[in-house]
Amino acid sequence: VDEHGGGQIIPMSCEFEQELMDLQDDKEAQKAFIQECDDEVKKMGLTGPGFAVKSVVPRLIRSGRQSLCLQSFYTAGPKEVRAWTIMKGTLAPQAAGVIHTDFERGFIKAEVANFDDFKALHKGEKGMAKVKEAGKYRQEGKTYVMQDGDIVVFMHNTTGSKKK
Repeated sequence: VDEHGGGQIIPMSCEFEQELMDLQDDKEAQKAFIQECDDEVKKMGLTGPGFAVKSVVPRLIRSGRQSLCLQSFYTAGPKEVRAWTIMKGTLAPQAAGVIHTDFERGFIKAEVANFDDFKALHKGEKGMAKVKEAGKYRQEGKTYVMQDGDIVVFMHNTTGSKKK
């Protein structure tokens, strides 16, 4: 690995992952399969968190996103919450442009809250009221570098045609 520029090695069993995926519609069979594999691991005398029987697909996804320098921000409305993928280091206007090019062109500001702050403060309520009360909801300008997990409302104003 070091000879080829370094990187991360993630051991996995394609056979295990395929079997787990094939059983995704039958939760009882999936649970029994994982228990069977877990029993086999214990018979070999392998114990500890490194030998937990679980899918490595989430780890592959996280590792891939990290290697590609990707992160997500969220938008939320009355009908849906959506995650948007951007490169690390993306400024707020360019992130707005991922949603629609007019948002980038007419960018005014971004109203931002971090997901972890929202999760800790909202207490099951809809909306950002608790986050605002705690002072964790802020306005950012054109130079704001987006952070992984930002929840954003973009303010923009565009006219009918581009100015020349």
